[in-house]
Amino acid sequence: MMNIEITGRTVVVETPAKINLTLRVLGKRPDGYHDLESVVAAVGLRDRLTFRPATELSLTCDSEIVPLGNDNLIIKAARVLAEAWGRTGGAAIHLEKRIPPGRGFGGGSSDAAAALAGLALLWKTGHRPDELACLGARIGSDVPLFFGSVVSVMRGRGERIERLTARPSWWTVLAWPDYGLPTVDVYKAYDALPPQDGQRPAATEILRHLKESAKQAGPFLINDLEPAAESIRPDGPELRAILEQAGAPAVGMTGSGSAYFALTDTETEAQHLAQAARGKGAEAVIAPILAEGKTQQEASHESYQCQH
Repeated sequence: MMNIEITGRTVVVETPAKINLTLRVLGKRPDGYHDLESVVAAVGLRDRLTFRPATELSLTCDSEIVPLGNDNLIIKAARVLAEAWGRTGGAAIHLEKRIPPGRGFGGGSSDAAAALAGLALLWKTGHRPDELACLGARIGSDVPLFFGSVVSVMRGRGERIERLTARPSWWTVLAWPDYGLPTVDVYKAYDALPPQDGQRPAATEILRHLKESAKQAGPFLINDLEPAAESIRPDGPELRAILEQAGAPAVGMTGSGSAYFALTDTETEAQHLAQAARGKGAEAVIAPILAEGKTQQEASHESYQCQH
């Protein structure tokens, strides 16, 4: 899922965005988190992190919108890894930011996973991917996902990952407005809403339709957080409407918003939808679901649950 290059003493990691093809909220846990079940796919919109040896830990970024202090998940990941390693590690880290934050693409979590992977190589800590994934669960709910397969099922608060070998052939258009939605605010809004219809498809029902056309998969793109996101930004569904009116056969909201995605069967359709979204003032890119995956034996072996 991550692309990793090592040149001399420099490690470069390109790490993807994700989309939630489905997201069902199963209930609220005693620890305040929500139990989720979600089918997630990694897509070809990537951040790039470069790691070089240094005596101290530092982070720079090519985007001014990214905070670089102690709350940054990259810094948190570095400190969690150093603590698990039992040593104090230094590194000069540079982030080239392409995944927009606050849109539901998991960019911060993806960057944290990349930091764990890149620093484990730079520092030669010897941690396995499953061990790094469980360290990631201490940083953020979505972080273990990025050590999984291209398509996976995420359960619990994100720490239980089931790897899948399926690779849908759909083209994917990502579209987002000029504002983000804080995840914590969307979950608060969700808790304040009345219960949703219990007849909605299960999150994993879409797994039966991954080899079908985008139109056939459309009815199963369920996201329980969409009404909550709409309650915060009533204009949010306008982006869904733009894509649907342009002919998108399947549209869903990813994560807690504010971004939407459209599935199509051809590149020509995807280009048309991206142009339509841009024509209405949204940002839009074509970012296909990644191609690489695991064999069934590897996928079964590498499914895991992190303990807390």
